[in-house]
Amino acid sequence: MKFFLFSKMSFEIPDPIALIECYCYQNDFYAKYDLLLEHRDRKIEDVNKIGARIKKEVLSECKIITKRTKSVNIFEYNLEQFLDLEEKNRNEQIKELNDFIIQKLLKINGIGLSTTTKILHTLYPKIIPMIDSLLQKKYHEEINNAWAQKRADEIFIDFYNNLKMGSNRENLNYIFKEVSKNNLKNLSKIRIFDILWWSYLKAERLCEDKGINWNSIKC
Repeated sequence: MKFFLFSKMSFEIPDPIALIECYCYQNDFYAKYDLLLEHRDRKIEDVNKIGARIKKEVLSECKIITKRTKSVNIFEYNLEQFLDLEEKNRNEQIKELNDFIIQKLLKINGIGLSTTTKILHTLYPKIIPMIDSLLQKKYHEEINNAWAQKRADEIFIDFYNNLKMGSNRENLNYIFKEVSKNNLKNLSKIRIFDILWWSYLKAERLCEDKGINWNSIKC
């Protein structure tokens, strides 16, 4: 299957379902983080189960801000509903998210955009992606060299526009349906795509640095 990242960079994964399964049984994040949703909603403290390493006192500061998320419109939607909105409406909601939540979290000492998105994904796994430093670097280098974290809305807008692309959306819906059949629980479509792009960027870096040619990902 062919996928796109930020609507411009493409990569191929011959068997994406097998790749996702391998990630889930080889990586502790699935058992200790994703499967929490079998029994309860996640709490902000659960963000450390996916490698955020946020100190208790800093988490307390973050919690004050995330309590305001109930008034932010984007959290009312799942991914499909959000992608179906008119582009102007969708972009306005992303800008609202950036202004009222993301930028306030970024003002906390030790909290960058990667950690901010992990916090928000922990609380809202069906709509908010994790945008780690590797993805930010790729976006800055390949898409928008003027981009900075204070303009986080721009990377979010391009991220969601990418998911709305026909082939990406169709492939993601197919994969979600198939992994659900296999009883691979509590992986949202957003999380599935996170695993795919993360695997691609890691594979690409090792290919460039070490000359490794992968059968599982065509960079």
